[in-house]
Order: sequence, then structure tokens, then C-alpha cells
Amino acid sequence: MQTIIEPIEPFNEIYYQSCFYNSLFPVIRHFQLSILPLLTNDWAVYEATRTGEEMLCGISHRTNKGLFEALAELGVGVERERLVGTVVNKIKSAVDMERPVILWVDCYELPLRKDTFRKKHLPHTILVHGYDDSTGHFHIIEQLQMENLSYDKKTIKMEDLERAYFGFDHEFNQGQMKLDSYYEFYKLNHAVPRISGEAEIYQELIKANMNGITEGLDHLLEFSELLYGRLIQHAHLSVDYAAKQLDKLNSLILAKQAELYKLRLLEMEQEPSGAMLHSITNEWSIIRAVMAKYVYSSQFNAEQFSELPDRINKIYDAELQFYENFLVKK
Repeated sequence: MQTIIEPIEPFNEIYYQSCFYNSLFPVIRHFQLSILPLLTNDWAVYEATRTGEEMLCGISHRTNKGLFEALAELGVGVERERLVGTVVNKIKSAVDMERPVILWVDCYELPLRKDTFRKKHLPHTILVHGYDDSTGHFHIIEQLQMENLSYDKKTIKMEDLERAYFGFDHEFNQGQMKLDSYYEFYKLNHAVPRISGEAEIYQELIKANMNGITEGLDHLLEFSELLYGRLIQHAHLSVDYAAKQLDKLNSLILAKQAELYKLRLLEMEQEPSGAMLHSITNEWSIIRAVMAKYVYSSQFNAEQFSELPDRINKIYDAELQFYENFLVKK
């Protein structure tokens, strides 16, 4: 017997926060609903974390409503479980009811992930949208590899997915409070009217949280000052520190790209705030390139690093200008 939920397509327009969202968005679109209410439920804030005398600059996401509350308002129900003993049968029953399933797995146990199989333990989500008893495979949407943020349709042996599912529980879910590891999604009976004025609603959310956003921006200045202080003393940054900061920059740039995507869906990308956000993202990309060159070559270019504090200060000014412009009622 074969059952496949269609149409359902990979989401590759942006990488949003974590693999869970990139597994979830195809489900939302399968139900012919908009992902915009989920995007405008969140906002990004700069953050700084200290590691000894060093400071790492990154970004975090704040949320207005809990994800499952937001999904319910959108018209999507979720059945969640912390651990399913007979997960293969559970998935097949869900698919038979036209319910896509998201699982947390350990990539260490996934043969189709050549980059991690038997090499690296990594928590990850997989979207299951079908099965074929004649071949013993599930139909899934999966990330191609850790360093490639594109998703594609694939098949996986049922026993391999089951092993990866229990591998997640063994490797990552042994705390006193187990996390949910199994989610099946269905469309609620009540019709949810399309929200009008999404841009205005999102503007009000940002306005109400500007204190936290401004505090985050202050971390940029602190980061710039510390970096300048190190450079003026001719103190090289360690490659280990630069590698950690590079990881932060990768996540930060993905978040900025997601903000641009959000503006596009809000039909605000062509406004001045869109150009400002493009400029901010480009500046961070330049900073990332300098950091990456050092990490991969171990050659510290003092001249290139000397430009970074000014670039960060430029980003700070541009962020203030962005929010000032964004909050103006159109």
C-alpha cells in the first residue's frame, strides 16, 4: 500500500530560525494557508554573550504568542507526543488521515545524510508526508546536508527513520522534562479569515517592543568598542574565538535575510526600510567575509580587521534609521 500527501513542496525561500520551521512551512502551505502570521509573530534582537574577556555578538528571536497558539489561530491543529513507542505505525496512521508529521531525529543515524551519518550527533527535524509498504520507505522532505540550507523530496527506509527518531531521544532528550519529539498536523474545521492590515499589526508589535530592541542595539556598540580596544592594542583575536563569532554571524545574516523576506510578504520591501535592511545585511556579509578568511587561513589581516569597528558602528546607525522609518504609519 502507498499513501502520499500531496501537494506538498520543500520550502527553500529562506532558512527561518531552525530546521523545525523549514519543516513546518510546507505543511502550512499544503493546507493553503499563509506563513505570514507566523513570521510576524516573531522579531529579532541583537544579543551579546561573554566568554571570559571576549564578547560574541549574535541575534535571538522573541515571540509574541506561543507557536501552537499562533498555529491554532491560523487554523492548524497539532497532536504532540514526547516519545512514540511504535513510531512507524503512528506515522502511517497519521498519513492515512492526511496529516503530515514532523519528527525530531539524530542525523548520526541517517544514512542519507552523508555529512553526519556515523560522524556527528545533530538534532534535526524531518517532515514525513507519505509511505510505501511495498518498498518499506517513507516519503520525506529533508535538508540535503548541514552546510546546504536547501531542502528536497526524498525517501528513507522506515527502519532508518525509526532508529534516528529513537536516537534523538537517547542522545538529546534525557532531561527531567522531555521535549515533544513527534508532531502531526491537521487543518481545523473552523475557517480562519485572512488577516487584514498585517503590516500595521506588525508595526505595533515592533513599537511595543522597541525597548528590548534598543537594548540589543546597545550591544553592537559595546561589541564595537571591545573589538576596537583589542585591535588598538595590536592583540590578535584567536582563531577559536573567530570561529565562534563566525557561527554567530552566519545565524545573524540568515535572520536579516528572513527580515527582508518578511518585508517582501508585507509588501514593504520597495520602501526605504527595505533598502536600509539590504544595506545592513551587506555590511554584515562583509564582516563575515573578513572573519571567515581568518578562520580558514589562520592569517590575521590587521588592515581588514581595523575596518570592522567602523562597519559595526555604521550598522548601529542604519538599524536606528531602519526602525525610525519602519514605524512611520503609511
